[in-house]
Amino acid sequence: MGAEGNSAANEDVLPEGISLPRRITVEEFVQDGECLLYNPSRDQASALNRTATEVWSLCDGRLTPGGIAGVLGERYGVNGAMLLDDVAQALAALRARGLIEFLPGSPRS
Repeated sequence: MGAEGNSAANEDVLPEGISLPRRITVEEFVQDGECLLYNPSRDQASALNRTATEVWSLCDGRLTPGGIAGVLGERYGVNGAMLLDDVAQALAALRARGLIEFLPGSPRS
């Protein structure tokens, strides 16, 4: 991610009370922009395509779903709002597989 992507990420850090997706510790195997995740607590593997891998990589506990869509929008030269439904679907699938959790938002110090 370039410097502009980092700038957008910083602008989308959330105030208190907002949900922030964060990766749960799993084994991660990345190759050619896609990844395979293994969740030992569920004894379950999940193969992610490139798009889901990008969403997964942005689940750092600091960005909202809208922030993730914004970063991806900047990356691909489209309005992030157009990607929000796709990001929400990817996040729902990651959560259903036990790969992310949602944290309450808090201000950065």
